Amino acid sequence: MNDHFAALNAPPPRYLLESDSSDEEGQGAYPGSSTPKPKISIDTPVEVFFTRGTGNEGVKDLVVGLGQAGKYLKKDLGVGGCAAGQQEVGKVVVGGRQVGQGWKVGEGMVFSINEGDLSHETIWEISQKLLANIKAQSWTIITTYVPSMYIVSKTNGSRIRSDPPIRYLSQGEVKVEGAEIYETPNYLIGIAGAITSLSAHPSSTIQQTTIILPLPLSVLPLSHLSTALTHICPSISRALSGIRSKWTEEDDQPYSAPGMGKVRGLAKGVGEAVGMYT
Repeated sequence: MNDHFAALNAPPPRYLLESDSSDEEGQGAYPGSSTPKPKISIDTPVEVFFTRGTGNEGVKDLVVGLGQAGKYLKKDLGVGGCAAGQQEVGKVVVGGRQVGQGWKVGEGMVFSINEGDLSHETIWEISQKLLANIKAQSWTIITTYVPSMYIVSKTNGSRIRSDPPIRYLSQGEVKVEGAEIYETPNYLIGIAGAITSLSAHPSSTIQQTTIILPLPLSVLPLSHLSTALTHICPSISRALSGIRSKWTEEDDQPYSAPGMGKVRGLAKGVGEAVGMYT
């Protein structure tokens, strides 16, 4: 900065003529100038195993519920207890910690996996092991989306609907009853994205469909999900048919994506559910 009170014939300040950095080079510590230390990566063991049977004997319908969607299914199906026709068949364990469970429901199997605090590498490995270990005729992944964050195509208008629909993404010519297509530029992340990518490979024989439920789940009628599963996963659709959802506003959680870490539920003072997603 010039000194306005200096004489007109005074030389300009030194820092306007040259940089001081050349004088100071090599002295002191400069951020980023030191050789970066190598990052040590510790592999976290991922296990997908079955407590009853081998898992390779074949399953008619497989549903993998992720995050809140998995908890929603678990609560409404009443799995985890002693309900008739329902038994635990498998687990997903990461580093000795259980992050997912599987149950046999009629002719189908339902897995609930909490992926919120898993690394991307772990998510990819879980997806690969699920595909390698479970032989099912139909694969259905159920996850969630925030309606206010969804990018609507211009042809459908840009206004946020008061009754956001269940959306779906399928590799084949599959029509999901009562649901709308999950359009670009919206995309899937986490296990849903990984399984979709893996099953899209030309060598894959899996026909997989992803169902994306609008948040909060407390305002979603369970009959809408049962209808959406009618043709792609009939055994689970029948299990959900005719029952009333046990999921309440207290069960709703703030939006959580893989890598965001754990979230706290409403019961612990987060706030009102409906306001989270609008």
